[in-house]
Amino acid sequence: MQELEKKLKAIVTDWFYNQPLLFSIASTHSLIANPLMNSPMRSGQGRIEYSPSLLKNASLSQLSAYFTFEVYRILLHHPYSRKPYNAKPGIMTLASDAIVYQLLVKDKAPIVNEINLPSIEYLKNQATRFHNLINPLGEKWAGTDEEKFFQRNLNIDRKTGLLTFVDDLTFEEAYRWILFLVQETSIAGQNAGSAEGDGNFQSDAADLWEENQEAQQEITENIQKAEIDQGWGALGGNLQRQLKDSCDFSFDYRRALTQFRQNIVSANRKLTRMRPSRRYGFKAMGSRYERKANILIAIDVSGSITDQSFEHFSHAIKNFFFLGIIEKIDLIFFDVNLKNTKPITFRKKINLEEIKGRGGTNFQPPIDFYAENRTQYSGMIIFTDGEGAIPQVNASCKNILWILDSRLAYEKASNWIKTLPGNKSTFLPF
Repeated sequence: MQELEKKLKAIVTDWFYNQPLLFSIASTHSLIANPLMNSPMRSGQGRIEYSPSLLKNASLSQLSAYFTFEVYRILLHHPYSRKPYNAKPGIMTLASDAIVYQLLVKDKAPIVNEINLPSIEYLKNQATRFHNLINPLGEKWAGTDEEKFFQRNLNIDRKTGLLTFVDDLTFEEAYRWILFLVQETSIAGQNAGSAEGDGNFQSDAADLWEENQEAQQEITENIQKAEIDQGWGALGGNLQRQLKDSCDFSFDYRRALTQFRQNIVSANRKLTRMRPSRRYGFKAMGSRYERKANILIAIDVSGSITDQSFEHFSHAIKNFFFLGIIEKIDLIFFDVNLKNTKPITFRKKINLEEIKGRGGTNFQPPIDFYAENRTQYSGMIIFTDGEGAIPQVNASCKNILWILDSRLAYEKASNWIKTLPGNKSTFLPF
């Protein structure tokens, strides 16, 4: 077992130099041996488990293949996504394996020849049936769209022997189709096997799966960092595109604003006995939310801010009005100090030339102004390029969102912003 653990850790070390994204995902999970598993590897709940008995004779390349396959599964969020209704663990494993395997096939990744998964063998057997039998789903489904779907998608490449699909399926779509396939072929009694039919096929591979939005966000942040750093390593183009599409970079700042809004609403929750609790009546205090809030926005007008960045800031502020809970937006401008000692109320057009700035950058003045006037505002947003000394922030100054003017600026500043209490960051994708 110790020798196997050393090999797995050696793979992670190699990823540090050659596969930064795989390394970052593996580093966020604990590597644990589980002798009771009947799957080579499985993931979920912040750990990656492996079976010493099933992997003891595996070569280093085979170990790397199984490990990579599992990390790909994590990158696609499968162990942390919402489960289908009344989900069958075995079918979820089949669907997940099919999605990951197909990405590897499309990217011509060599590791597809190193892994031997029962789920893929099952689908290969089904592919043979659909191309050899007249009515593989029984007479009931003869000539239907369902039969045509599997005939089109379940194929075995004659040269490589690899299973190939035509349609690009999401995990949810793959689950529904494979569940249908397993149930119908089992009912027809055509060698599908009762284990597959009742959903217990390799079921322990999904035992750790449960919805976890924090884990999904952490994975997304690692993908975003890979995009910013161009740290994809040897990941194939198809997987890169799918991961980037799933992150939806262009709306990153809008998601951050939505979360910022939720924090404001939460902060304005008030208890009252005038309105009873829906569950407990007057036995417990009711609650209501103040749906309006005042926001302070600090805009960096130092010399490093371009006119284009300023226009993007203005555009984002205008959109912020449409969130529906903002009663008033106050603006302050700063470089080495505050340019206006009294905030101005937001108006549709802001003329940068009216603001005397373009000096250096000091984040402390706007932070101090917010702290001094904390009772007047539900939160503060800082638009900047992040070029400046790290400010001192009091723990009582919560709900501060930094919006950087580019991905590069975000990458440079996000790490130190995270260390400030009650502070979060995002970037404009323009």
